Amino acid sequence: MPNSHLDTINRFFEAYGKRDIEGIKQVMDSNVQWIFPGHHPIAGTKSGIDEVVAFFDAMGKVMGESNVKVDKIITGANDNYVIECQHISTNRKDGNNMDHHWCVLWTFKDAKIIEGRHFAGDQHLADSFFCKVYR
Repeated sequence: MPNSHLDTINRFFEAYGKRDIEGIKQVMDSNVQWIFPGHHPIAGTKSGIDEVVAFFDAMGKVMGESNVKVDKIITGANDNYVIECQHISTNRKDGNNMDHHWCVLWTFKDAKIIEGRHFAGDQHLADSFFCKVYR
């Protein structure tokens, strides 16, 4: 089961990249919850596929403008979860940068993503970064 969860995550990103909502619905529960911690404009709990897609759009815009480098440190999986730990650094022209660790916990039920939850290595740094760069 754990390897199939990694495949499900890959299928989500493939469908998301193509703006294929039907493809997303095949791998993500319609009542999905996505939790991004902090006190900044992107923070909060996103409910449902539309809000989760809007979150990924907002995050993609910020990271797309940030010349981001992502190093996947470790990924682990079991029957219900996948956890990914990453080192993320940005190189923005405006000098507002972040060198940071994130963990993302994916939760699955009935072979679909039902929740995503980010854990910040330094929440104050993340809050400061997103407050400065998100428009």
